[in-house]
Amino acid sequence: MNKLFATIKKEILILSRDKAGLAMLFIMPVFLVLVMTLLQDSTFKQLDEKQLPVLIINHDADTFGLRILECMKSSKFFKITEIGNIGKQDLIQKIEKGDYLIGIFINENATKQIRQSIQVKIQGQFPDEVGQLFEYEDSLPGQARVEIFFDPILKSSYKQSILGSLKHFSAMVEARLMFDIYSGLFKDLLDIELRPAGNFDDIVHFDEKYASGGTNQIIPNSVQHNVPAWTIFAMFFIVIPLASNIIKERHSGVSARLLTIAGSKLTSNLGKGVTYFIVGFIQAILMLLIGFFILPLFGLPSLQIGGNVLALFVVTIAVVMAATTYGIAIGNIATTEQQSSIFGSISVVILAAIGGVWVPTFMMSDLMLDLSKTSPLNWGLNAYYDILLRNSGLIDLLPGIALLLGFSFVCMFLSFLYSKRGLN
Repeated sequence: MNKLFATIKKEILILSRDKAGLAMLFIMPVFLVLVMTLLQDSTFKQLDEKQLPVLIINHDADTFGLRILECMKSSKFFKITEIGNIGKQDLIQKIEKGDYLIGIFINENATKQIRQSIQVKIQGQFPDEVGQLFEYEDSLPGQARVEIFFDPILKSSYKQSILGSLKHFSAMVEARLMFDIYSGLFKDLLDIELRPAGNFDDIVHFDEKYASGGTNQIIPNSVQHNVPAWTIFAMFFIVIPLASNIIKERHSGVSARLLTIAGSKLTSNLGKGVTYFIVGFIQAILMLLIGFFILPLFGLPSLQIGGNVLALFVVTIAVVMAATTYGIAIGNIATTEQQSSIFGSISVVILAAIGGVWVPTFMMSDLMLDLSKTSPLNWGLNAYYDILLRNSGLIDLLPGIALLLGFSFVCMFLSFLYSKRGLN
């Protein structure tokens, strides 16, 4: 125990004298969380806070074109600009130049073509002996056309948003035109005048909710996602100074002199581990405090943890243990500082990338999704998400915690094995 306490004291003194190293451990992660959260904040905001600029050219001065234009203007998703006196090529040029992200060109006679298409379908529902119910215009062949032009930089999700909205608005207009045509048929055939259709839009109510257990309904936002992700990333970067410290002592002869003191080398590694565990835990607390008090000063939401403080504490301990023991393993296996720093930094970046820190796992392919389950950063990140977004309790988090602790024991075993065999 004396050797353990002495090692912890020595490591604290070394860290306290390295002002630049302390700044890297504490100040840089703060900037990382702040910058990444600010960058990704717009992704999590409602779409009406960042409306898409849309240019509409409406050459159909009838029900369809006017109604589509009205619906688009009333939508909270789009910022509409209407120009009626330019052609299709002019619209394309404006999109190409980046003046607008989306261009919509409603062709002439669209409403008449829709009416005629509906009439043809209704005619097909009646037997042949009824005869011809409608008069068709030979000059209106085919379907009504609405052409949509996208800026090449526009993401696919926004394309689906605009297409979905247009199809919804179009269906509303088609339903209204269909009712008008059927009303005319009833009047002509049965001398029955139907009442106005009214509004059929609210027949089905879609109630949107987040699937979050417990009484605390936490709304996902950039802070809830980025603070845990980059906190874990920062904690795992402990491996670089920790591994370098171990190799420096080995090359300088300090490690050999420590072996002359009663006790095993495992005690020395445990002393380093405890010291850097404290550093990692302070990092995590600092990040959470940043989420609580600093990020709201930049117009971002405040971090919410619900009522599962104990679960958050236990998961943080497991993540810090995994990061610390990983650094000890690299320090004992690597033979030079260059090896440890290069392998340590690259491996952490790779584990973060496949673990969902850089790119959310739901956007990954099936292969990468399976691969992400092997990353300890993914285990920790999912555990934090379970707490911060899903209101999960400690019992629900036990599988992820067990994986992190198992990873820690494997790293310590490898450290002991390489040290024992003298392979380093």
